[in-house]
Amino acid sequence: MALPLEGRTALVTGAAEGIGRACAIALAGQGASLVLVDDAPTLEGVAAEFASQSGAVRFVTADFGAPQDFPRWFQQVAAAPVGIDILVNAKSASSDGSSLLADHDDDWKRVHATNVDAPRVLMQLVGRQMVERGRGGRIVSISSSSAFRGKAVRLSYGCSKAALNALTRIAAAQLAEHDINVNAVAPGVTRSALQRKLRNEDQMLAAVSAGPLENFFHRVSQPEDVAAAVLFLCLPGSRQVTGQVIHTSAGTIV
Repeated sequence: MALPLEGRTALVTGAAEGIGRACAIALAGQGASLVLVDDAPTLEGVAAEFASQSGAVRFVTADFGAPQDFPRWFQQVAAAPVGIDILVNAKSASSDGSSLLADHDDDWKRVHATNVDAPRVLMQLVGRQMVERGRGGRIVSISSSSAFRGKAVRLSYGCSKAALNALTRIAAAQLAEHDINVNAVAPGVTRSALQRKLRNEDQMLAAVSAGPLENFFHRVSQPEDVAAAVLFLCLPGSRQVTGQVIHTSAGTIV
């Protein structure tokens, strides 16, 4: 029996590690061909793992600080007749400054370039192609519970993810007539590469057990937990879901 995403191509950013890597594996497991994009030098090192699950895997090294350069490589990897059916914006940059008074312009610009500008440019590039091809599509971005909290949030990061949520809602409204679903998934504390830069294992467990990051289960999420929600939003059964932010924070945000 054919897998539900056979004949579909998914472009996944941040695919070298963490949530992006888990999303790519989940999509490949349902038959999708892959275009994997990251700035990490380890990207090609995961080729064999993906190739064993997917019919086609292509790799792109991109500078997420310069999303204005994305059209150049996009035209090469997404040219007809292949095209892109699914876009997963999983690449994220963390913030250096944690407070309004400590934040600085360079940090703000760097974080927003990766977390807002890059998804916007890719939504435009993929969206235009989806409209031209006339077969609809799915766009899913990785947000954060930080976009919904005032405490324990790094300023640039939280603001960038809130902007990504707004971008998701507006894009969903504007692309719906073309049968394109646009959603976001908002994790809480997750064992991702981004989170490990901020907390060790004991600190993660403490964070989900008490304080502003506490969740109902007192359990740290795995990248695969987030990827499962992303996969659902890319499958036929979610065709009536659009413009939504799906929380995988185990109740941190309710």
